[in-house]
Amino acid sequence: MGAAKLFGLCAVSVAAMLTLGHPGRAKPYRAGQFDYYVLVLGWSPTYCAAEGRARHDQACRAARDRAFTLHGLWPQYERGWPQDCDIGKRPWVPQQVIEAMRDIMPSKNLVIHEYREHGTCSGLDPRRYFGVARDLYQRISVPPRFADTEGPLLLSPQEIETDFLKANPWLDASMISVTCRDQALLDVRVCFGRDLRPRSCGPNEARRDCRLSRMTVPPASSP
Repeated sequence: MGAAKLFGLCAVSVAAMLTLGHPGRAKPYRAGQFDYYVLVLGWSPTYCAAEGRARHDQACRAARDRAFTLHGLWPQYERGWPQDCDIGKRPWVPQQVIEAMRDIMPSKNLVIHEYREHGTCSGLDPRRYFGVARDLYQRISVPPRFADTEGPLLLSPQEIETDFLKANPWLDASMISVTCRDQALLDVRVCFGRDLRPRSCGPNEARRDCRLSRMTVPPASSP
């Protein structure tokens, strides 16, 4: 096969990959064009035990209980997801908005990052985007065993999911995803439609489900 023909085939393959909702595609994503939201509740002790402390993240130095904090609210396609959407100007989060979110998103850098990468794709300005994120976050009841942990827990993803379903009977198993990293609980994700009603998660979340039979849940306690 000639070099020119081979190069042409490669170019077609790359172009196809970049149009399938892959985060790295060349064409800019358009704000407000997505199918549903994923609310991400991060288990702070896992993050802080790894990259959080290495980054000297303020969230890991905060004198407060560190359990499920708001990691983000991510617009999703049914397959794939948009990010860093073009809003016609440089994304900017007002300081008042940042400070207002610090009780559930202790890291200033995280607030800014989440709006730039995900909030821009919602079609909402920072105040409305974080207002929606807070509303959805506050709808979720954290199961009792996670609210005050004195030592590490050893649980299966299914046990964590069941706990959340019992605490939130308005959800069902198709709406929740539990993820892990380095044998530990990373986050719990809950899916909502554009109408902000709970809905089934798409294939994106199924691929992220933790496959471990058991995972560690590091204790949530103030540093």
